[in-house]
Amino acid sequence: MRITKIINNGLVKINDSDGKECIVMGKGIGFNKKIGDEIRKDQIEKVYRMDDPNTQNQFTDLISKIPLIHIEVASMIVEYTENALGRKLRDGIYVALTDHIDFALERIEKNIPLKSTMLSEIKTYYPGEYRIGLEALNIVKRELGVKLPEDEAGYIAIHIIQFSSETETSDFADISVRVIHNILNIIRYTFSLELNPDSIAYERLVVHIKYFAKRIIDGDKKEKISESEFLHKMRSYFDKEYKCCLKIKKSLYVEFGYEMEDDEMMYLCVHIRRVLEDR
Repeated sequence: MRITKIINNGLVKINDSDGKECIVMGKGIGFNKKIGDEIRKDQIEKVYRMDDPNTQNQFTDLISKIPLIHIEVASMIVEYTENALGRKLRDGIYVALTDHIDFALERIEKNIPLKSTMLSEIKTYYPGEYRIGLEALNIVKRELGVKLPEDEAGYIAIHIIQFSSETETSDFADISVRVIHNILNIIRYTFSLELNPDSIAYERLVVHIKYFAKRIIDGDKKEKISESEFLHKMRSYFDKEYKCCLKIKKSLYVEFGYEMEDDEMMYLCVHIRRVLEDR
């Protein structure tokens, strides 16, 4: 493996065994080196392989300007997140999170706090990602000795939500939270009840709405099915829930231009009924 570009003393670009260019990190890996020099495997501590050339260029530009330890901490957080979620995040997480951590540390140094307007919603609708955000703050504290405010856990959670999705939409977390918030509020006001966030029925409802929100954001329209006798019976059986779904359907069309199909409404009716029975 030979160096194709020296970023700094701790980061260089190489061509891997498949001939694909990637970024590698290692203590002093670029010190006193030049393009074409050989890199040993035992010198490499971390490998960044990115499929999208634009993402790799953005990451290369970013890491050439910030302290190596900030890059290492961001990588630790990404690794912890992927282990916690049990899946890979899209490559852009390295750019977004590394930049965020570096900027958050700069703001702390300059005493410029940045409040998260979505912190409450993130806690409620994405508790798993929020807990990862809190652990990220612990990693920063452990590695850098800097205590970041709780709001930063919310921002980190937003990045995780965004790059957990297959969509490239930069507003993913914001739109997703708005969809969830709107639907739950319509249910609350229609039935004059306070939902129990600790119940299994509530958790299932929110999970269903999250997938529903993803379809809205991705523009993933399911093939329309014909109105069947089963759907007619469901509509009759879940009369109050169905009327609530009609309100949700209208709200989603007005705000997001999304037209709910009958089968989507029926599934939502079932989840609403479960929440009502759990009161």
